[in-house]
Amino acid sequence: MPADFRAGFKKWMQGEGTMKRNLLCGLAELIGTALLVFLGCMGCVGSLGVAPPHVQISLTFGFVVSIVVQCIGHISQAHINPAVTMGAVVLGKKSILEALIYIVSQIIGGILGFGILKVVTPTEKLTAGTVEQADMFCVTDVHGSMSAIQGFLLEAIATGVLMLLVCSVWDVRNEKNTDSVPLKFGLTVAVLAMAVGPYTGCSINPARSFAPALWNNQWARHWIYWFGPIAGSLFSAFMYKTVFGVPDKVEEEPVPEAVALNSLESQKPEQS
Repeated sequence: MPADFRAGFKKWMQGEGTMKRNLLCGLAELIGTALLVFLGCMGCVGSLGVAPPHVQISLTFGFVVSIVVQCIGHISQAHINPAVTMGAVVLGKKSILEALIYIVSQIIGGILGFGILKVVTPTEKLTAGTVEQADMFCVTDVHGSMSAIQGFLLEAIATGVLMLLVCSVWDVRNEKNTDSVPLKFGLTVAVLAMAVGPYTGCSINPARSFAPALWNNQWARHWIYWFGPIAGSLFSAFMYKTVFGVPDKVEEEPVPEAVALNSLESQKPEQS
């Protein structure tokens, strides 16, 4: 590798710029979504002597989200979800071009994550139950007794709850209450998965559903896991912005002690 190329690349990496920032954010989203799908779906494997119950699967996905938020939250805000990215556009946090970079990265990351899981797991063992169920492994689908509209509504509601949390965390009025943000997101995802999982699999993330569907070639009612989460996220973000507002900064209230000191200063007699 030529020395001038190495020097230029090093200078680019250490410098600042919109293109570099967008590419690094895209890379972070790719890695984060890959981890989400890889570790989350790995926690669903039930053919290696351990059959994980529903609560364990829900906690696995929740804690994986916590890990990812902690790892890349300071780089890209850890959307790892096209629905969240769409909500960020409504809130004015991301431009359409930035959103496209995020969404493409998330989709590619999910595909890579599930692909790596297939590489490290024997084909006949990549299943939550029997070998006959292998072609449906980690594929989200609506319960057989439910209609597609019911599934759509549940995915929209669950994602709306998640986006409401995102809006509150991103709100500058809440910037002093940001302790344990990764844990807050992780537990929220776990609770939603425990409640909504038996109904729809609780995807709340198009990239998470797309990767298993692509690798297993299972597209039955797949549209639910795109339109449901995105609709819920857009509605939640629009509602939050309209009702509560999204200020750019918070006006600091004067400290009582400072007010008292200023009043004393103004009452001092002028010396001739």
